[in-house]
Amino acid sequence: MYVNRAVRPRGERRASRARISLTADNNRMVCTATAGTNESPPSLKLTSCVLLLFSSVSATIFTEASKLEDGTYPYNTFVIPCAVEAVKLVASSALFGRERVARGESQTRLGFSIRGFAAYAFPAFCYFVSNNCMFYIIRHLGASTFQIMNNLKVLSTGVFMRVFLDRKLSWMQWKALIMLVIGCMVTQLSAEAVEGGNIDERSSLAGYALVFVSAVASGAGGVFSERLLKGEGTEQQKSNRREDSIHWKNMQLYLFGMIFGLVSLHMDAKSASLPRRTPFDGFNAFAYATVATLAICGLLVSFILKYLDNVAKCFCAALSMLCVALLDSAMKREMIPLRVVLGMVLTGLALEQYSLS
Repeated sequence: MYVNRAVRPRGERRASRARISLTADNNRMVCTATAGTNESPPSLKLTSCVLLLFSSVSATIFTEASKLEDGTYPYNTFVIPCAVEAVKLVASSALFGRERVARGESQTRLGFSIRGFAAYAFPAFCYFVSNNCMFYIIRHLGASTFQIMNNLKVLSTGVFMRVFLDRKLSWMQWKALIMLVIGCMVTQLSAEAVEGGNIDERSSLAGYALVFVSAVASGAGGVFSERLLKGEGTEQQKSNRREDSIHWKNMQLYLFGMIFGLVSLHMDAKSASLPRRTPFDGFNAFAYATVATLAICGLLVSFILKYLDNVAKCFCAALSMLCVALLDSAMKREMIPLRVVLGMVLTGLALEQYSLS
C-alpha cells in the first residue's frame, strides 16, 4: 500500500480536514489525501483582513456622514440591516451561480437538507436579538456607554468557541482577549461615558442587563456561523460536496438574516408615529454607500470565519476602531488623545501575545 498524505503544518487545528480517496490499480491501493476546504493561502487571509479593516472604517465614515447637522438620521435606521442582508444575498447568489458554471455543475441538482438549512436560522436569530438590543441599550445607557460595554462580546466569543467548536483557549490567549477588551474600552472612553449622563438607576439596570444579552447573542451567533461555514457537525457538509461552497452557505445565512430584518422593519413600522411612503425615504448618497460597504464587510467576515476564526474578526474590529479614532483626530487637527494611544498599545500587545500563544 502506497500512502501519499498531505503534510499538515504544525499548530493547524481541526478547522482544516483531509478528504481521502481510494483507487485500485493492479492489485495495489493508492490512498491520496487532499487538503480540506478550510485552507487558504496565507496571503489571501491577510488580504481579507486588510480589506475588512478598510471596509469597516469606510462604513463608519459613511454612517457618520449620512447624519443631519443635528446628529439625527434622515432615514429609518432599521432599513439598513435589511438592505445589507438583501445585497449580500444577491451577491452570494451571483458568486455561487458563477462558481457552478465554472465547475460545470449548472445543470445538476442541489443537495438540500431541511435540518441543515434550518441550522442557519440560529445565528441569524442571534444577530437579530443583538441588533435590536443595541437600540434599547443606547436609550437606557447612552451611545458612549454602549460602545464601551459592547466590547464584552469578545469574551463571550471565547466562551462559545469552547461550546460550539470544542476549541479550548489557553490562559495566555484568554489574557490576550482580556487585554484586547480593555484596550477597546480605554479607546472609547469619553467624558459623557464616565459621567453617565442623566440616567436613573432602574433604567441603568435594564440597560446593563441588555448589554449582557447582546454580548451573549453576538458571541453565539458569530461562533455558530463559524461552525456552519467550516462544516463542523453539519449534515449538509457530509452529504453533498457542493455545499463546501462558502457562497451556498452564505446564501442560506443571509436569507434568514433578511427575514429577521423584515421582522424588525415591520415592528418599527407599527410603532412609528409618522408613516413613510417607502422604506428608503430620506436615504442619501452616504446611506447607500453605508449599505454597500457593510455588505462588503459581511462577505469578508464570512471568508475570515471560514478560513481563520472569530478571534481574527475581533482583532480586525478593534483595529478598525483605532483607525477611526486616529482619522477623527487628524480631521479635527488635534493631538491624538492619550486614551487612543493607550488603546493602540494594549491592542498591539494583545495581538502579539495571542499570536505567540
